Amino acid sequence: MQQSRLIVIALLSLAFSGCAINNWLFPPAPFSDRAPCALPQGASKEHIVQHINRNILGSESQSGLKSWRSTSVKLTVRGAPMTAPAHIEVEAPDHFRLRVSAPAIGTELVDMGSNSEQFWFWAKDVPNVILASHDDLPMAQQLTKVPFHPDWVMEVLGVIPIDATGMRLSKPNPESPLVDLVQELPSPAGGTIRKVVRVNSCHGIIVEHALYDARNLLIASARLGNHRIDETTGIVTPRLIRLDFPQMQQQISMEFHDMWINPPAAPPQVWQVPQKDGCPPVELRQLLTQAHASGFSPFGGPSHEEHWGNEVDPFADEEATEFPPTQPIITPTSASVQPSAYSEAASQSSSAPPPQARGLWRWPWRRRK
Repeated sequence: MQQSRLIVIALLSLAFSGCAINNWLFPPAPFSDRAPCALPQGASKEHIVQHINRNILGSESQSGLKSWRSTSVKLTVRGAPMTAPAHIEVEAPDHFRLRVSAPAIGTELVDMGSNSEQFWFWAKDVPNVILASHDDLPMAQQLTKVPFHPDWVMEVLGVIPIDATGMRLSKPNPESPLVDLVQELPSPAGGTIRKVVRVNSCHGIIVEHALYDARNLLIASARLGNHRIDETTGIVTPRLIRLDFPQMQQQISMEFHDMWINPPAAPPQVWQVPQKDGCPPVELRQLLTQAHASGFSPFGGPSHEEHWGNEVDPFADEEATEFPPTQPIITPTSASVQPSAYSEAASQSSSAPPPQARGLWRWPWRRRK
């Protein structure tokens, strides 16, 4: 009888401590809704920015994210029939290299990058390596009406800290941990652009970068998901980045299957303008001057919907993802309260390895309970 009572008491104890037992047997992923918060509730703008920048700049006890490399990148471009393997190198503040190959056969398709002096772009069947000096950037922005600086891309890639000058904190949904850091910046074409950094204020991770024009139309967005904690350095990085340029009708998704944090310095030739057989270099200034004379601008035309075919949206929930509108918004006037292209479920990232592929894609963005 005594033994039976002890068994009943033990079972009751287990029943009433189910959450603790569940967390012990099945520990939550670092950024799931069951994981403890890294920031206090109601954290200020300064506290949030400081936490994010510490991951980049480091602290007395931890190194910051100065560079990273991935040799196994799955890259897909909207409208392309297949994914392509890629290799990426990133080093603060302005070194970047992305090389894309054809699936299976390995033929080089794209080579783009930048160093401290210039940036370049080459693609298969393009007759030249297009290059430009960073000093030409203001002119290039004026002629192309591209209203953002390449530093925005480096910020998306995680190696440039956030500049909180003139930034304000907004909380679009009181029930959600997602908050927006909103900043008004001058546009090279005149006027202003609105920069929004969406942060999970519980875990202190960036889940989306977005830029809006004066009409509140989305210029560009970068959604980040599947965040991981590097075991050696403790640095947090996303393993999923999706870049959207709706007015250019372009979308690029990158899934990183490996990532080396602060690896040994890359060989100098990695950051040099590539030499391509039969493709002499040509200055972007010359091309843009010719294009400007004909009225060209990648952001000058209207946006049109395209058929997605059988592509799978890695950031979609069970229901269709709500993308930013392509028409000017009258109300609300602030981009910080505009519905985001980002799916909130994507912030519940896991540090576990991605599951097996289902067809071409299988994305580990779902919430872990």
